[in-house]
Amino acid sequence: MEQEIKDISIERIQQLHPEAKGIANDLLVDYTEHYIEEGRSPIYKYPLRMDGLFIGLREKGESDFSINLKHFKVKPNDLVIGSPGDLMQSTVNEGTYLSQTLMVSSNFLKEMYISLNSFMPFFASRKEHPVFHLTDDEVQELREYFLLILDAVKRKDDYFCIDITKRLIAAYMYKLGSIIYRHRPELQAEANKPIKREETLFKQFINLVSEHHRKERRVDFYAEQLFLSPKHFSTVIKKVSGKTAGQWIDEYVILEAKTLLKYSAMSIQEVAYYMNFPNPSFFGKYFKHHTGMSPSEYKAQI
Repeated sequence: MEQEIKDISIERIQQLHPEAKGIANDLLVDYTEHYIEEGRSPIYKYPLRMDGLFIGLREKGESDFSINLKHFKVKPNDLVIGSPGDLMQSTVNEGTYLSQTLMVSSNFLKEMYISLNSFMPFFASRKEHPVFHLTDDEVQELREYFLLILDAVKRKDDYFCIDITKRLIAAYMYKLGSIIYRHRPELQAEANKPIKREETLFKQFINLVSEHHRKERRVDFYAEQLFLSPKHFSTVIKKVSGKTAGQWIDEYVILEAKTLLKYSAMSIQEVAYYMNFPNPSFFGKYFKHHTGMSPSEYKAQI
């Protein structure tokens, strides 16, 4: 069985792009101008799952970009943000490319002591709007912070190199948040609300679904992981997100199935068993119920 859809670590990306600067498997910073030749395969030719936060601010070049199979045209001054576990893919044409690229592992992010509550509304909205267009002045504002991060990472002999880098990334993210809230003022009111226990449980649920959806589609499994009764668990998820827990699970499962059918070398039968369905027939009925077409029709459409 061949599988082209892989999780990729920050350390592996740095190995593939030695011109980028980084700190082990925790951080990658790149501001290198690339000329992409025709026929050259970029790293995101096939969908890859990032193991951390991805921030890319395009300064030169245009590309077709997809996050979780949603497609966007990325142009100069466009900001793209990907969260841990997102499926990301990019198709580029021949030409010159330059981006402020920042990848931060989840562990490194936790150690930065950022008030993530302030960013919750923004990251919630990012699921539907992962690409933001910024002004020239806003790009310049972020570039100034970004170059400070790049310089700090280069000075690995500095005793406080990692601590300095963490603080500068935090400053970059707060500046980024200020710019986003400037564009989306309706999110500011949400940011000032205290985070409720229900919202924390929802975030934990999404993390669990991201990790287990290939094998577990039962609502009661996720309720057990959070030490809640299935009824109370379902009520909380519906109240916070407007969707049922089952709908969230199905959304992740269908995204995974579509990606495997479109990009992997797996047969429909192999996809069914990989996704822990009892048989291909059951998988076919499930897939058609949620997409309106059978797996074979979906593959034929591609």
